[in-house]
Amino acid sequence: MFLTGREAIAQTVVTRLKLFLGEYFRDVTDGTPWFQQILGKFENINAVEAILRNRIARTQGVVRLLSFDLQFDLDARTLSVQSRVLTVYGEQDVLLSNATI
Repeated sequence: MFLTGREAIAQTVVTRLKLFLGEYFRDVTDGTPWFQQILGKFENINAVEAILRNRIARTQGVVRLLSFDLQFDLDARTLSVQSRVLTVYGEQDVLLSNATI
C-alpha cells in the first residue's frame, strides 16, 4: 500500500531529514549535513534549527512550515523534531523522533 496526499509528503519530509549529505549517489549535493554541520558540532542550536527548517520547507509538496519544535537530550544523545506543515493537500504533522546524535 502506497501513501498518498498529506501522509506521503510527511513521509518525504522525514526521509529528507534522515538522508545524509552525499549519501544519494545520483545527487551527492542533496541531503541533511549531519556529519558536516550537526553531529558533534552542537555549538549553535540556531544554525541547526535553520538547517532542519530549510530541509522541511524545501520538500516538494510543502507550501509552508507552520510550526517547528526541536528537542535534544544531551545525556541520551537524541534529537526530535516535531513540525506542522501546510501541504498542497492541507495541514499535516511531521515527526522525526529520537534520532541519535
